[in-house]
Amino acid sequence: MKLSGIAWHGYSLPFSNKYVTSESEATSRCGLLLFLVTNEGIVGIGEASPVGASSPEEVGVVAEILEKSAPDLLEVETRGLENGLPEWNLPTSPRFGIETALLDIKGQAEGLPVAALLGSKPSSLFVNALIAPEALEQAVLAAREAIEQGFTSLKLKVGGGLLEEDEKLVSAVREAVGSEVKLRLDPNQAWSVKQAIESIGRLSRFQIEYVEQPIVASDVAGLAEVRRSVPVPLAADESLSSIEDLQNLLDTEAADIFIIKAAKVGGINAGMEIANEAIKAGRSVVVTTSLESGVGIAAGTHLAAAFSEQPYSHGLATGLLFEQDLTYPLLLPEKGRLMTPERPGLGVKVGSGLLKKYGTEVIGSVGSLFGLQEYLNH
Repeated sequence: MKLSGIAWHGYSLPFSNKYVTSESEATSRCGLLLFLVTNEGIVGIGEASPVGASSPEEVGVVAEILEKSAPDLLEVETRGLENGLPEWNLPTSPRFGIETALLDIKGQAEGLPVAALLGSKPSSLFVNALIAPEALEQAVLAAREAIEQGFTSLKLKVGGGLLEEDEKLVSAVREAVGSEVKLRLDPNQAWSVKQAIESIGRLSRFQIEYVEQPIVASDVAGLAEVRRSVPVPLAADESLSSIEDLQNLLDTEAADIFIIKAAKVGGINAGMEIANEAIKAGRSVVVTTSLESGVGIAAGTHLAAAFSEQPYSHGLATGLLFEQDLTYPLLLPEKGRLMTPERPGLGVKVGSGLLKKYGTEVIGSVGSLFGLQEYLNH
């Protein structure tokens, strides 16, 4: 089976509330969907969105990369590509999108969900609620709503202001949800080593599950120093983009937990390799999205299904952040759990109506797209 065509379509999904971190604010998520069409009429879908909320300009850059890479992709057999792409000079997010679409094609052809292709099976995954508020009152309300929805784990964005403000925020959320709910913090690299040690030390009294990426990603030695100095486990996120990064983090004993984002490490297979090596070294892993649409979330659930027995909830409930998602069925958690799609392939689809409503002008294609319109209209 060969690929006959490739198409891409930009989108912009509004957040229900402004998404606020220590690094930025956003009212929508700009991204890019990828469609691969085979000569047998099977359509595979993937997400090639830049990591994070991203901008239209960043999405346009990825689209240009796909257009340049399309001729090479259309010249090769699909068999085996889902296990790893050739050494093309592709950034991580388009690699993730292409690999996901190829896995979707293989799963549909074999009648198996992607999780089964990866050696596991669809699972009911514990997931955390994500709270990235503009104000303390908004955070407390969101935390209470999450608990009412059945979440037992919350991730709270901090680090955007003074330590005293973070103390008030974390204290208010902890008081609102009680002592049994797990609470993890994410400063998104906001602190220096000294600030991280002081901040985590003072915030630790609020029963913090772990703190994610407290300092700049490049300072692995500094992260190790923070880990030695605080009573709370640390998770590496932005510091982890490859298997080489993992080895460096392990060698320096810089983190207890590793955040696996398939879009950031270059695909599901790369994520599997990194996660397995981390677990082999006695560490834990948490699979999260990079704020993708339901297409990227679905890919994350298939990856996380292989690690459903890990002690920490996965970060895959980000579909709740959007006013409306692009996929059907919608991938939204119930009672703090998110189910891996069980249908063959990725298990989700995108319709023409949703693309028309949320699509942008970043559109392109190469080759024959026979079967794509029927897929979108189905």
